[in-house]
Amino acid sequence: MTDLIVGDIIEGIVADFGSDGEGIVKFGGIPVFVPYAIKGEKVRVRVNYVKKDCAFGELVEVINPSEDRTKPLCPYFGECGGCDMQHMSTPLQLSCKRDCVKVALKKFGNIDIEVPVPVRLNNWEYRNKLSLPFAYNSRSRRISLGFYQKKSHRVVPIKYCPLHGQWAADLIKIVTEWANEFAVSVYSEDTKRGLLRHLVARKLDAMSVTFVINGNRLPHCEELIRRLKLRFEKFTLYISENTKADNVILRDVKLIYGREEKQNLGQFYAKVSPKSFLQVNSDVRDALYDEAAKALCDFDGDIIELYSGVGLLTAQIARRLPNASVTAVEIEKSSHSDAIELMSSLGISDRVENICDDAAHFLANLPERKNADKLDDLDESIRNSPYYLGNIIDGQPSERALILDPPRKGCDGNLLRIADFERIVYISCNPQTLARDLKILSDKYELADIKLFDMFPQTANVETLAVLKRK
Repeated sequence: MTDLIVGDIIEGIVADFGSDGEGIVKFGGIPVFVPYAIKGEKVRVRVNYVKKDCAFGELVEVINPSEDRTKPLCPYFGECGGCDMQHMSTPLQLSCKRDCVKVALKKFGNIDIEVPVPVRLNNWEYRNKLSLPFAYNSRSRRISLGFYQKKSHRVVPIKYCPLHGQWAADLIKIVTEWANEFAVSVYSEDTKRGLLRHLVARKLDAMSVTFVINGNRLPHCEELIRRLKLRFEKFTLYISENTKADNVILRDVKLIYGREEKQNLGQFYAKVSPKSFLQVNSDVRDALYDEAAKALCDFDGDIIELYSGVGLLTAQIARRLPNASVTAVEIEKSSHSDAIELMSSLGISDRVENICDDAAHFLANLPERKNADKLDDLDESIRNSPYYLGNIIDGQPSERALILDPPRKGCDGNLLRIADFERIVYISCNPQTLARDLKILSDKYELADIKLFDMFPQTANVETLAVLKRK
């Protein structure tokens, strides 16, 4: 049990980094996690929260600063919850991200492998998407837009963000001036009243702007459109009605101004809905997808992609590998429909089959499933599938490759246990769940290659591409 109590001021040397880029100061053998502290620095820390085996504090003073400490570019850094690493030099940021993946692989996957430094292609103004909550200050009687402070729902008002381009600063100015001039109400989480909830925007060739509102109508819309026209040559305006008291931001969207046009997505042009998932860093996205395709360029068999969403990765892979046949599996019906439409618009429907199904259920029903007697730990819903038992046959598995790009929580464990492919390409944004999943796969697969991509400079997040081959 630690002797630390909340409010204590301690001094110490930062011994290491945590998984979110925070410094770790040991006090009586207890790790104290301190955001914005750098390994090797002597620091003074205020203890804010104490648990049985660790504590959390805030940086009060850097007594002996590191040579890698830099002046943050953003005036909101440290208060806004968007960035973790603006106080670090670029080489140190990349080193921290590499070490985070290496430690996660060892700790959660029992994998000891050389991990390369992440590929970084840009430092600032790389984000093509912006999502900001509205806030109302009762003292100043002003409406603002901002980011949530880390681990809270307190909005930190901002005028610009250096991770976005000038387009974002201009949009924030236009929207807040409009909202204040016409006194448009802001949603309150306490009273569940008020109209404006979030502003969501994406800037590619043209810009899409979505107002998430607690209602079905945006007042003074004509004036808002007039002001947006003065700054942006091409844009679309949507509303998303969200009257539910939860953390979901975007629900169904409705176009109220402009015309949806195809956007440049690297290997092709396509329409992108405000709800479509798209990597926020276009340059790094293209580099990541190039590497994913390169990992399969010498593979002659078919490709199955799971968690395929609206088909943007599917289409990228299909365009980069013109001789491949791809089966894309997605459980969400609207995303599945969007994917079918995308493949048709690109003229690749003859090489891409879109399936609406649960990923594990789909794999369990492949006709050449072998070693069925070893799958006793599968969910009953899979074991009892009429297709599953009826389709099992003996023989060697087909020459197939698998692409996985799951959400942060990683893959379904049942899916990993029945995966039977010559090669697997796994794209992950969470080193810990990636390591967990690779451990499950390690009985049948060896990790042949791993590459890191800095999709999110100035933050602790990193994108990982792992290539596995059958043992």
